[in-house]
Amino acid sequence: MIKKISKELNLDTRKTKELLECILDSIIEVLVQEKRIEMRNFGVLKLKKLKGTFVKNPRNGIEMFVGERYTVRFKPSKKLIEMINEKDKV
Repeated sequence: MIKKISKELNLDTRKTKELLECILDSIIEVLVQEKRIEMRNFGVLKLKKLKGTFVKNPRNGIEMFVGERYTVRFKPSKKLIEMINEKDKV
């Protein structure tokens, strides 16, 4: 991805890597604060809270409790799905 962006924007790869890392860090910060990010024509990233649950270790059979936690869900936009399906047909 860095090579493609650097070639397209005519930047060196080091600067492009810094730019991409800055964008990804910003996405993480906003996601933690707002719990939702909508990116037009791409999709929606959303935090979802998972309830605490008991899980069993398959190796030793010991059961333990895993508390509440967040996970990230992604819902692609219709345009993204259409573009992927069009690429698949070619």
